[in-house]
Amino acid sequence: MKPLLSPLILLDFSILNSNFQFIPPEDNSEIGSELFSDYEIDLDFAIFTEDETKIFVKVAINQIENPAVGYSILAEGVAFFKLDETEKISDEDKVSLLQFSGFSITLNSLRGFITALTSIAPLGKYILPSIDVNDAFRQKSAKPDAKSDKEKLKQSNEKKTKKIAKP
Repeated sequence: MKPLLSPLILLDFSILNSNFQFIPPEDNSEIGSELFSDYEIDLDFAIFTEDETKIFVKVAINQIENPAVGYSILAEGVAFFKLDETEKISDEDKVSLLQFSGFSITLNSLRGFITALTSIAPLGKYILPSIDVNDAFRQKSAKPDAKSDKEKLKQSNEKKTKKIAKP
């Protein structure tokens, strides 16, 4: 079977920030990967289409005040896309491609990073569970936000640039 290529072209994916911590049990008891299902997961994302198309995704796993035993993970990534200009695509289809395909591609790239990050950790690899994309967009549209997504990404990028620029 020869697949039909999407008019949404992934140009690049980058990790902007990550933090991983192993939290051992206090009593030397055995722990297993079955506790992964109890982790609290927080997801945030933003889609930018001004100069170039960027999709930012942040995942926080077990990043709470008193995290559960096992892993505590934070990962932020951004994917850069372009639309194939030779394709005739309606504005509605462009939005759909970015919102569903672009977001899913970015989230799956972040999922792969998290899996690789934890692959040699004490409890073995952690695979981010499947996310209901429709529900994520519903929650995002209902959530009042003090700062715009554009401002958040700008501040995040400024912090990364300052860290990299330090000698």
